[in-house]
Amino acid sequence: MLSFKKLDQGDFEKKQAKKIERELPFFITIVSLLTSSGFGPYTILHKIKEISLLPMVQAESIKIIKRIDLLGIDPLTALNDAKDKPSSKALGEFLSGYVSAIQSGGNVVNYLKSKMLSAFERFKNGEEQAVEKVNGLVHAWLTIQIVVLAVFILVAAVGSNPITGNGDTSSQPPYMLLMFAPAMSVIFMLLVKNLVIANTPEIKAKEILKIGVPIIAAALILIFSNVFAGLGISPYILGGALIAIGIRPALKFAGMYKLNLDAEVSTPQILRDITEARKAGIGPEKCVIRACQRKDYRSFNKIANAISNKLEWGVSLNNVYTTLENEIKNFQVLISFRILFEIITSGGGNVNTLDSLADTSEKIYNIQKHKREMLKPYVLVGFMLITITGFTTLMTIDSFVNINEQKTLGKPDKNAIDYKPFMEFVSLAVVAQAWLAGLFIGKVTSGAYSGGFMLSTWLTIITLVAIGFIQFHVLNVNSLFAPHS
Repeated sequence: MLSFKKLDQGDFEKKQAKKIERELPFFITIVSLLTSSGFGPYTILHKIKEISLLPMVQAESIKIIKRIDLLGIDPLTALNDAKDKPSSKALGEFLSGYVSAIQSGGNVVNYLKSKMLSAFERFKNGEEQAVEKVNGLVHAWLTIQIVVLAVFILVAAVGSNPITGNGDTSSQPPYMLLMFAPAMSVIFMLLVKNLVIANTPEIKAKEILKIGVPIIAAALILIFSNVFAGLGISPYILGGALIAIGIRPALKFAGMYKLNLDAEVSTPQILRDITEARKAGIGPEKCVIRACQRKDYRSFNKIANAISNKLEWGVSLNNVYTTLENEIKNFQVLISFRILFEIITSGGGNVNTLDSLADTSEKIYNIQKHKREMLKPYVLVGFMLITITGFTTLMTIDSFVNINEQKTLGKPDKNAIDYKPFMEFVSLAVVAQAWLAGLFIGKVTSGAYSGGFMLSTWLTIITLVAIGFIQFHVLNVNSLFAPHS
């Protein structure tokens, strides 16, 4: 029992350390910028205590402040104690160097800036490693999908009866294999959950379920009640239901995603404009007003202009930030504005500090942009896989059905199975797989499952077109290889 508890504790500590290390570059940035504005460790810890964007670092700061306030310990001693029992090795190393630089009377600002650069370098490497892990998962997913297709065709083709794999015409087709590919997509969706983190929030599950559950329930009732038996439209019913579920969240997420991308692009520009205006001797708040008045921020224009208007009317920076936080959930944007407003509110806002903040914001943006560009090609991979496997599976099974019909032609068998419903089951499985594949690829490329609804819609449409082509014999393996007269 004790060993299991130790394992659980060790696993928990590793997870906590990873979370802290993800927040560490931004923690070091805040400490560096506030130190360059003339603030000491105790004041900086109190300011970090108010920043909910960094929950792990916030919790560590609260622990240190409690030791200072309740036990009367000197701030440097409290920081020194914290470095000896850190939740993260990287955090301990930073605190150790920070305390040492202060106690030795060295150049603390230069030390903090060097640590900030190295922290963002590690952050960049971490993002690239995450992309490599995603790359491995996507390749594993692709391999499994192709292997499942090959095994399914092999099992279906073996024996004198190409559908059942043996000579008994009353044997059941391999239905279980149909569920394997969609099930693997669900598993891989769970595996990729923590590898790609979205800057755009997920659409609430309640909103999707409120519409999705009744639509899916109605579709399943129509399919399994055999109301349209013999018409072969079950795949279109399921496909139509899945498309209907996905359209609204797809459009909503597309709007949110565009706003977040425009905000990510605009934030470094705004901070750079503020820095340049500050160099001309304009006051910090006036610099923010001027920078946010521009009209070339696309969908972020409305929010940026609102910041400018509120500041002109004398609204406090804290209230402006609260409004911004309610309107946009992008971490990169929020942390940049939070640090900016904290610096200005604290009486900082000197040129060097603002210049460092603008540089940091540009680094964050470039890292995220590079990550998105590395993940973007997987959209094409998803389309190619579903198109090829969908057409191949359907054409192969359709050819087996035709072979079976030719073999039993003129030889009626009361025990023989009608294999046309089997083609319907295959079509249903292919539609479900296409929809789930869209969610998986969407999570990989955008970081949010909600980003996959648009892809799911298109992949489902492509699959339904493939089913129509096979069903109406626009494409047929037998006719493609039949001898021409």
